[in-house]
Amino acid sequence: MAAAFPHVLLGPGDDCAAVRPPGGAMLLTVDQVIERRHFVPGTALDLVARKAVARSISDLAAMGATPWCALATGALPAGFAQSDADALCVAIKKWAEHWHCPMVGGDLASMPDAASPLTLTVTAIGVAHPSGHVVTRAGAMPGDQVYVTGALGGSFDRATGTGRHLTFEPRLREAAWLLDTFGIRVHAMIDLSDGLGRDAARIAQASGVRIEIDADAIPCHPGVADWRAAAGDGEDYELLFTSDADIPGSVPSVGTPVRRIGTVGAGRGCVARLDGGTLIDLAGLGWDHA
Repeated sequence: MAAAFPHVLLGPGDDCAAVRPPGGAMLLTVDQVIERRHFVPGTALDLVARKAVARSISDLAAMGATPWCALATGALPAGFAQSDADALCVAIKKWAEHWHCPMVGGDLASMPDAASPLTLTVTAIGVAHPSGHVVTRAGAMPGDQVYVTGALGGSFDRATGTGRHLTFEPRLREAAWLLDTFGIRVHAMIDLSDGLGRDAARIAQASGVRIEIDADAIPCHPGVADWRAAAGDGEDYELLFTSDADIPGSVPSVGTPVRRIGTVGAGRGCVARLDGGTLIDLAGLGWDHA
């Protein structure tokens, strides 16, 4: 591990990991996936591990950070096969390193009940963008435009448990390009884990502004019924951000689409404007992970 990640001084195998701290701010996040809530029983363990890691990596992307290292814990149902536990550990390590975020430690424990859900928790640590700019939810300003990467909706088939929620790519490169190119003019940002409605409302609340989304401008994945389904589905993990800059329609290095979908104004709340001018409150439109 030291050869690939020289900042890791001591990895798994001792009571603590040891890493060489970087200059500048460090960002820390933790997230979990729980069987029957975030994935269905029978989901391939490799995909479970991928999602567990990717959710925390996506949080780092949402603040313009670069992954640095990670820790993971797992609560396994009683009777969980040792071979499966080993495979899960291998997969977690693999996916963490895929996003250049070496897994430096962790712990597995067995639950007393075979019916207990498999639960994985990943703590990821990142380094702030070299400019020092840490993008939060609280920086949106009246006059900003609201942008979103990619397309929304259809990420989680509730009937089968399949979908992009298991295979999404955290928008690390997109966030890095935004900050490299526009710097502090990227005012606020969030990853869309709970749906466009809920997450846009979080930026509005944290920033003390009013966000107005053009319903017709919301980019939908093929097969998504309408803008409501796209705004409320959740688990898209695209970046929603505000800026006073004129952002191009795609990220040059990777081709990810970027679309302007709304504006920031004075006031409070988050609404969608329909064709004809009708306004609909968006704050409750999303998916509850609780």
